[in-house]
Amino acid sequence: MRQLERCKPALIRLRQKSAQLPPPPTNSWLGRVDARTTPFESSQQARVFATVAADNLVEVNNSLKRRLPLFATYSMIRSAVEAASLALWILDAKSEDLAASRTLRIYRQNIESDRTLWSTVVGKAGYHDGLAARAEQCHRALRGIDHSSFEMAVLSTSVIERVDNGHPCENAGLDVFRGLEVWRLCSAVTHANQVSLVNILEAQPDPAGAGSIRTSRISIVAACYSTALHRANLLVDAFARRSALRR
Repeated sequence: MRQLERCKPALIRLRQKSAQLPPPPTNSWLGRVDARTTPFESSQQARVFATVAADNLVEVNNSLKRRLPLFATYSMIRSAVEAASLALWILDAKSEDLAASRTLRIYRQNIESDRTLWSTVVGKAGYHDGLAARAEQCHRALRGIDHSSFEMAVLSTSVIERVDNGHPCENAGLDVFRGLEVWRLCSAVTHANQVSLVNILEAQPDPAGAGSIRTSRISIVAACYSTALHRANLLVDAFARRSALRR
């Protein structure tokens, strides 16, 4: 529980800053990336990722103040790590065109996912062809970017690992696990992997005297939560840095 107490200032900071991320100035680094991806603004995508991460982590904290759920917190932590990592993958790009390319690749994937959703729920084609064509047109206009990368899948594990390499966990006190470790631990619980659950959960004596029961390990939950929280705060800091005007 000491680790959770240490997380409180970081959670308050994240909740406040994620709700106050303004559109970047047009002549800032992030503003220029937006100009390359309009109408699929990179800054808006980053703000959505920040909001998703913050909302999930606030709910993890609210849940842990009441009790330690067996499974529920893992899916929220997983979502937060994934969202924060995708945003950092964009904001950490070494060039504006590369950041734009990464944004457009995410949008291309989201467009296709929504196409499937639309077909499943509505039962007919939607407006996705036009969106896909516009995103491809924006990507073709980028300089120094191989257009074939536009069709490459954006894999969460690859993105999270790349962000891990750019932000080593030993440089910060809150991230006990690397992002990929958190994502895989939480994914195993989210997908009810019984082989993994034996090791992730812990056995406690059954109060009824019938053998043992499985409970969540507060140490693992706290470590995963603090890593996700640290990563989400890195995101809001990167957003501010990329939105700043050069002096």
